[in-house]
Amino acid sequence: MKLLFLTTSTLSDIQEVQSKCIKKFFPNSQHIIIDGRFGWFLIWYEWLNVAKNIDSDWYIYVDEDCFITSNKEILNHIEYMQKNNIDISGCPDGFHEYRSGNNIALNSFFMIMNKKCIDSWHSRDTIPQFKKEWIEDYPYVKTNTSRYIFDMEFGSSGKPFQLIYKDGSEPYYDFMWVLKDKGLKFFYLEPKFGSEYKTTNLLNDTVMHMWHQRERWSNNIVSTLHDIPNKIRYDNMIEYLIKNKI
Repeated sequence: MKLLFLTTSTLSDIQEVQSKCIKKFFPNSQHIIIDGRFGWFLIWYEWLNVAKNIDSDWYIYVDEDCFITSNKEILNHIEYMQKNNIDISGCPDGFHEYRSGNNIALNSFFMIMNKKCIDSWHSRDTIPQFKKEWIEDYPYVKTNTSRYIFDMEFGSSGKPFQLIYKDGSEPYYDFMWVLKDKGLKFFYLEPKFGSEYKTTNLLNDTVMHMWHQRERWSNNIVSTLHDIPNKIRYDNMIEYLIKNKI
């Protein structure tokens, strides 16, 4: 089975550790790093242009502050996706500690998808707006319901890449709604809050997402979820990964 990992990166020290994790647990897989230091948020979509021209069974998009700590759960989940004709899996973008967006969209920090997702984006005719028929029950315990609404503009009104932030929406929702509109099958991974490093964890802690990477060097406490400065929090995570995982 051929896997391709893709990351849009600020080329930070975090990226070096993240890449080492992927190399250790998926030594035969390619990991493409896209320079994301300039042109944010437009540059987020560049990975889709790269993936279009690379043949793979599965594509895994992973943020630079999202660390993979094992391969077993990911491979087991891909097998589950294959058996159940699931096209894309990831963390819902609402109802958990860090996020209060639209839970029908995925937060893009970790996504597993097949080639149909890549091709569907590139064969789109329009960028649809969010449709209420896509709403389904949130399958997990809701730990964050603040600022949560459905009747809002999720996406960019048919204008791809236009930067519209409205009541918590994200420009990458355009990608999600194209897939929804084409009838692709989503699977929502359960987000678990990692209390030690204040992370969002997926697949039995196989995937650990740090958040607040742009404030990696901040000596301030950057979130109400945190109890130590963000720099120390990241330093602790890197130390843990180097000692125990890579």
